[in-house]
Amino acid sequence: YLRAHNGRPSAATAHEVTRMRILGPPPKGVTLATVKALLPGLGATALFVNDMAPALWAAAVKYAVDPVGLIAQAFKETGGGTFKGNVRAEFYNPAGIKLRHPGLFPGVTDGDNPLAHSMFASWAVGAEAHAQHLRAYTGALIDGHLVVDPRLVFVVGKYQVDTFEELGGKWAPSPTYGTEIVSIAAKLIGA
Repeated sequence: YLRAHNGRPSAATAHEVTRMRILGPPPKGVTLATVKALLPGLGATALFVNDMAPALWAAAVKYAVDPVGLIAQAFKETGGGTFKGNVRAEFYNPAGIKLRHPGLFPGVTDGDNPLAHSMFASWAVGAEAHAQHLRAYTGALIDGHLVVDPRLVFVVGKYQVDTFEELGGKWAPSPTYGTEIVSIAAKLIGA
């Protein structure tokens, strides 16, 4: 993925490991301010920059998830805060997390219908659900925290992924899903 060079993030060379780990800190020297400054250049909305990104960064730090990766994934899921898919901004759901029991009301809460997706009380709660859900994909537990991810029980133990690249075909059907997140993350640190 990325490496620190002279204390600053830089793109990895062809001979270096280029995998982006899900768990861990952001690249050395990268802060929320760094990411927020670069988001508008990628087409992020003011909502994404000012409300979503800070909540995502805080949740990522709380759950030891790479905050750049979490923000990059939310950027991909929400179209940079444009919400042109079935999840609306008013759902406060930055990851497209489904309901605990999708399909309870056929034709309403099944498939990719809007109401098949979870709705959270705020960006802070939605970001925590996103961080918990992503952490669960690594097999790591959520100890000592209130679980707000309604689908956590369906993910823990099902997957053991270490990198964002491995999310392709698991979090989303596309085999390139994870590499697309990594590409966004690289842009978020100026690489």
